[in-house]
Amino acid sequence: MDVSFISPRQHALVYIVKILTGTLVSWFGLRAVGIAEPYWAVISVIIVTEPDFSVARANFRARLINTFSGSVIACLALVLLGGTFWAMVAALITAVLVAMLWSGYPSNWRLGPITVVILMSAALQGQGPQQELNLALLRVAEVLAGSAVALLQALVYSRLLAERTR
Repeated sequence: MDVSFISPRQHALVYIVKILTGTLVSWFGLRAVGIAEPYWAVISVIIVTEPDFSVARANFRARLINTFSGSVIACLALVLLGGTFWAMVAALITAVLVAMLWSGYPSNWRLGPITVVILMSAALQGQGPQQELNLALLRVAEVLAGSAVALLQALVYSRLLAERTR
């Protein structure tokens, strides 16, 4: 049986360890403060995790910009247009326009429109504007927490690597 197609990529073990530890810290840390299912924190750990601190920092910045812009656009659409499919479409188009027109917007711009759809979905399910706004705030908090965990791990890893190479 030929298994030559299996060859670990550089830093594979680093990614595994960082994602595992970041997931555990984010999940149990946020559950300890009352967030029942911090999936967005775990997703953020995965998105931001990198062995290189400068890349992790860029991912952190991009994750925050996309989450914040998508959340603001979704909440504005909810308040101004209501919780309908067409309000979601308008917010989605607005999020894409913001990403395309803003010079220097992060390259993973699709996370902003994705945030709009996820947040607007609560309104489409009839949960109401208050639930939508609470969901937006919760998502921003989870993204910030998970992204911060991944960024801190990258900082620690880069410092350990620097110490090791001395």
